Amino acid sequence: MRGDAMQTRRRTTVRRQQIVDSIRNIISSKGIEYVTISEIAASIGTSKTAIYRHFKNKQDILSMLIDNIEETLMDALDKAIVTEDPVQNLQNVLLAHLTYARERRETSFIVIMGAMQFSDARIREKISRLIEKYLLKIEKMLKNAMKLGLIKNDINPRMSAIAFLGLIQATVTVWSYKNFNFAPRKKHEELWNVFGGGIGLSL
Repeated sequence: MRGDAMQTRRRTTVRRQQIVDSIRNIISSKGIEYVTISEIAASIGTSKTAIYRHFKNKQDILSMLIDNIEETLMDALDKAIVTEDPVQNLQNVLLAHLTYARERRETSFIVIMGAMQFSDARIREKISRLIEKYLLKIEKMLKNAMKLGLIKNDINPRMSAIAFLGLIQATVTVWSYKNFNFAPRKKHEELWNVFGGGIGLSL
């Protein structure tokens, strides 16, 4: 019986992840307005009743999706921060996000912005906290770079962090319309030249 229970839990976990992946794909490819229980069920070949066995409503699915995105984003950040040089770490973060978008043909940033249009206040607040958490990490790297004299000491770290996020968001959004047909390293170099010049980095 214990083995059967473990197998059931495993199947439930897999199915819940399939549902979350489905809603991610729908938002990134069609838009938040297409996120319905019927659309989710159809995309994974199941029934609406089956979806409701795992989630109470669309809000619950979105909540788990945001948790999933937060884990992905923070993991990408942590893996990119590998040196004592905050500027190099910022470069690594930028490349990591572009590579992720190219390889997965989707991106957390597009999904986040799409989900932000959802009217549920709880979901919007959760996304706001996620974006704030991300910006604080980028801001911290910028402040460290300023202390070390690696970039201009009169920049606004907060606005620079927002600009960094905006570069990624805008680039990925544009290239999503072209089926992500771009070379991450080439695009990374171009974007880094723009951002680096803005923060006073010697290029």
